[in-house]
Amino acid sequence: MFRDSYDVIIIGGGHAGCEAALASARIGCKTLMLNLSIDNTALMPCNPSIGGPAKGHLVREVSALGGEQARAADYSTLMIRWLNTSKGAAVRALRAQCDPGLYSTYYRKILTSQENLDINQDEAIKILTHYNEITGILTRHGAEYKARALVICGGVYINGRVFIGEISFKSGPMGQNNSERLLDSLHELGIQTGIMRTDTTPRLNINTIDFTGTKLQLSENEPLCFDLFGEPKIYDSSKYACYFSRTTEETYNILAANIKRSPLVTGEVQAHGPRYCPSIEDKFLRFPDHITHPIVFEPVSLNTNEVYVQNFSTSLPYDVQVQMVHSLPGCEHAKIIKPGYGIEYAYLLPDQLKHSLENKNISGLFCAGQVNGTSGYEEAGAQGLLAGINAALFVQDREPLTLGRDDGYLGVLIDDLTTKSTDEPYRMLTGRCEHRLLLRWDNAAHRLSHYGREAGLIDDSKWEFLQQRFAHEDSEIARLKSTRIHPSDEITRLCEEYESEILNESLTAGEFLQHRGVTYELINKICPGEKILTQEEISHVETELRYTGYLEREFRVVERMKNLDNAKIPSNFDYDSVKGLRAESLQKLKHFKPESLGQALRISGVTPVDVQLISVILARNERRRENNN
Repeated sequence: MFRDSYDVIIIGGGHAGCEAALASARIGCKTLMLNLSIDNTALMPCNPSIGGPAKGHLVREVSALGGEQARAADYSTLMIRWLNTSKGAAVRALRAQCDPGLYSTYYRKILTSQENLDINQDEAIKILTHYNEITGILTRHGAEYKARALVICGGVYINGRVFIGEISFKSGPMGQNNSERLLDSLHELGIQTGIMRTDTTPRLNINTIDFTGTKLQLSENEPLCFDLFGEPKIYDSSKYACYFSRTTEETYNILAANIKRSPLVTGEVQAHGPRYCPSIEDKFLRFPDHITHPIVFEPVSLNTNEVYVQNFSTSLPYDVQVQMVHSLPGCEHAKIIKPGYGIEYAYLLPDQLKHSLENKNISGLFCAGQVNGTSGYEEAGAQGLLAGINAALFVQDREPLTLGRDDGYLGVLIDDLTTKSTDEPYRMLTGRCEHRLLLRWDNAAHRLSHYGREAGLIDDSKWEFLQQRFAHEDSEIARLKSTRIHPSDEITRLCEEYESEILNESLTAGEFLQHRGVTYELINKICPGEKILTQEEISHVETELRYTGYLEREFRVVERMKNLDNAKIPSNFDYDSVKGLRAESLQKLKHFKPESLGQALRISGVTPVDVQLISVILARNERRRENNN
């Protein structure tokens, strides 16, 4: 048997696996990434896009921590747009249509040139442990690899099964190989698993679609990019566009006549699908009074004729898919290149994980991505980065990186998974973040870059770049807070020109920025600064000053919550010894094993009274330890 040794092994070459492998190697660990198919590294088997509400925030946070996904998105972007621009700075985010081929090519180039990283096309079939500690893996090709840490990023490949109507077969996404034997090994280790489902849409030939009558959507006419360190650019809208349309009454009638053939109805598929990205059958069953639904034709690449139909995923039989496609406006003669399908797969219940994404019972075992019950490339990439960082820190005997709900969307994502678990594909939403005014697109670097620097993922040049940016922003905020402006005819003229509220009293420039319609551009006309700020610096300055009062109040709320999160609960804490706990609370606390009082309070069914009882016992135990010392 072939044998070799590594510090960290990554199972999977999807979005999570790529980020985990790069993070581990860059921190200095000898790393192996096992991929079922190297040709499908960072595959985009579903929507060819990156970003959007909350998801765009995650991509930005990956960049701030020193990850790669933002650069991969920028490299492959065909069209980019701001979303939620009318809803305020807290939820504003970028979304880009990406070329999947270019996205994958970018990651493969970076991975193959990364020092400390080996890549092998093979399948992990057995996890090796000794006294609940990771020691390595066995592979299908007969190799044994030793390692202290293992990151499972199996995505939807673990025990994957594809459904197209009455037909089903073992498969990963897009007809790829699946992985079966690894699931048996996980069960032998006592890891609890469940089954989830996701769906995808038929891909159409763009040359067979008539887009007359659709609503055209073009790229923003301003320089944009995801990467904090990237060069914003304007994308040529003459080369790429998306097309908005709707299903028809005929589509509805076809569904009504054939819904009984859907595996969702026959019972062949029983797992929960994504709530916030339902299939066309889910929509028909859940909203029977909705005759039509919006769809978007999204060309996949400039180099192919493939079109993804957003909001039209299905696992109906192929002949029904053909009928439905032909019922869409302009698609009377459309040809299907790839059919839609549903896929069931095994996932690992995420409440078995610590906030570091390490398994609570098996030392050195980390999990990231869809294997944790999430959906989306962005959620996967962000988890992969954190798991890769923590696997490397584990090997180096350093403290893990754990993020709170006030640190970023990634902190919210991890906290939700570990304290609430999930039985349906988890999607990151702005509504899940109670501190979203603090977790904005424009301040991701302020919140997270120091963590990336401490871990070893942000080099000197990038750190210097960020320090210069922070200095520019801080200096401008201080200037505007101290610069007082007085009413005048010229200022009134400028206010009328910018259609803003008129200055009627003496105010600081920062205070005036909080008034209706007042922008940084107007303020800079009234009292110009010496430095020329970038658009991103302007956005941060404007938001920090405009929402000063709200931000201060939110910070006070966060500080109160941090006191609870800093109150750690030992992993061996005896909840049975706490008199007065309700039966439901006792059951939940023993199951989830929260790491802090704050995390305990966020478990559904645990009350503030329960947490207070635990805190009394913790305080008593602490006094005893002090007295014994």
